[in-house]
Amino acid sequence: MRFLSLVLLLPMMTIAADRQNSSRFDPSYEHPHGLINPDAPPETAEFAFMVGRNDCVEEKRDPQSGEWAEPTNRIWDAAWYMNGYAIRDWGTTAGGQTGNIRIFDPKTGQWHVTFFSAPGYGTGTWKGGKQDDDIVLSLPQQAPNGMDGESRLTFSGISSSSFNWLGEWVSADGSVAYPFWRIRCTKQPSLIN
Repeated sequence: MRFLSLVLLLPMMTIAADRQNSSRFDPSYEHPHGLINPDAPPETAEFAFMVGRNDCVEEKRDPQSGEWAEPTNRIWDAAWYMNGYAIRDWGTTAGGQTGNIRIFDPKTGQWHVTFFSAPGYGTGTWKGGKQDDDIVLSLPQQAPNGMDGESRLTFSGISSSSFNWLGEWVSADGSVAYPFWRIRCTKQPSLIN
C-alpha cells in the first residue's frame, strides 16, 4: 500500500516542481514585479525601464477638434511575465482598462507587443525594436480617409527613472505624421533601480 501511495505521489510532486520552476521569475512576495529570466534573449532587458509603478501624465488629441485635451494623470504598472521572458503592463485611462504583453522574438529580431483594452475589447500587435536610443513599434493601419500608413508607437527619453511615449499615425510615404496620444512617465521613487 505504501508503494502504491508513493507511485501515485511522485507524479504530483514532479508536476508541482515543474510548475514552480516554470514561474520562478514571475511576480512573488519577494519580487513584487518579478525578475528577468537569465535565459531570456538579451534584448528582453530593453523594456526593463517600464517594470514597476510609473506615475504618468497623458494627453490625447480630440478626434473632432484635433486639439489636445487637458492632460490627465494615470498609473502605468509593469511586471515581468511568462517566467521572466516577457513584460505585462497595464493601466487605467479614460475610464477603461488597457494592457500589453511585450515579448522579444529572436527569430524575427523584433519585439511583438499586443495591446488589449476594455470595455470595448480591442487588440492589435505592434512590431519593431531599438532605433538608436528609442524603441519604435508599428502596426499597418489605414487613416479614416483610406490613406495607407501605420500606427507608430515610440518610447524615448528612456532612463531608469523616466520615459516618454508617443502614439502617432504616419503615412506610408512618411510625408504625414499625426500624433494622437502622448505620455510622460516617472518611476515612483521607491522603485528606481
